[in-house]
Amino acid sequence: MRVLLVLALLLGFTTPAQSAPAWVAAWGSAVQTPVSPDVTGTAYTVRNVVRLTVGGSSVRLRLSNVFSSGDLTVGRVTVAPGNGAAATDTPRRVSFSGRTSVVVRRGAELLSDPVPLRVAADTSVLVSIYASKAPEVPTYHRSALQTNYVAAGDHARDVAGDAFTQKTGSWYYLSEVSVGGSPVRGSVVALGDSITDGSGSTGGAHRRWTDVLASRTPLGVVNSGISGNQLLRDGTYGVSGIARTPRDVLARAGVRTAIVLEGINDIKASPEATFEQLRTGYQQVIALAHQRGVRVLGATITPMGGYSGFTEKREAVRSAVNAWIRTSGEFDGVVDFDAAVRDPARPTWLLEPYARPDRLHLTDAGYEAMGRAVDLMLL
Repeated sequence: MRVLLVLALLLGFTTPAQSAPAWVAAWGSAVQTPVSPDVTGTAYTVRNVVRLTVGGSSVRLRLSNVFSSGDLTVGRVTVAPGNGAAATDTPRRVSFSGRTSVVVRRGAELLSDPVPLRVAADTSVLVSIYASKAPEVPTYHRSALQTNYVAAGDHARDVAGDAFTQKTGSWYYLSEVSVGGSPVRGSVVALGDSITDGSGSTGGAHRRWTDVLASRTPLGVVNSGISGNQLLRDGTYGVSGIARTPRDVLARAGVRTAIVLEGINDIKASPEATFEQLRTGYQQVIALAHQRGVRVLGATITPMGGYSGFTEKREAVRSAVNAWIRTSGEFDGVVDFDAAVRDPARPTWLLEPYARPDRLHLTDAGYEAMGRAVDLMLL
């Protein structure tokens, strides 16, 4: 199916002016303010397991130390095929401007040199980062919904996984894997909160709505969701959606389209956001993206009927936001997630098979419906 979609994109959905970018983001995560990191110590190796959405003949890594408490000294980084603690081939050395050991300053990110490694879409690679001098508080993405591994000391070159005795559900010091030598025309980035982050989906099964979308399109798909994120305000789990748009969306390799699903946490925050405030926030994201030539699709906010924080006032704001997203024409297209998952008999509620017990987050079936609601021609 992927091959057919790639051919369709190359032959039918592009024009001669739309050449393939040199690098395409095949995986990414949004790093965030550390809340409960479970990796401690001053010298350890984190083996991040990441699933690629695009294949190619080489890879590049973006390391991140944006939210750490201090500088990060990286003693060694490797990348290898694999889907667990053990690699299935010899880990390849990763360099940064020719150096294998570097310091990533607090608040900074660092892009690697290209690494020759042929990879395929829908396969995983292991990115092993040896932090030879780690900050007390590290940078991470908290909810990976993926088991990753930690070993004391330097084990980045290990093929076997025996030394990786600690498991973690977070990704550490890694924000992107991009591929070179791919024929696809770029990547799609999803900016969102816990519903984009996949809260409620089956861990390790790749059942987020972005995973479903990735199975339908040959384009790269990057999930820049952060659970608890707000569009307008910084919070416990990270900076606002507006503030992180340049890094988490526009800096992605080969980005061509952004899908914005933010707002529910603003609506139920204290103080509660108004429709007018959210509209202004969306307009800021649109303006930032358009300055970089990136299309923006507005995603309607999914129902929250039955949720403990539901009120008629909050529902009125959600309804007004969704009506504006659908009809204003300010976005380059609309993804109507609300219509895809709501109960026709009770439109302010999620359809029963799609609702988790909290009535806010979705089941695997709900995320499946969301991923299939995206019109591929808009991407």
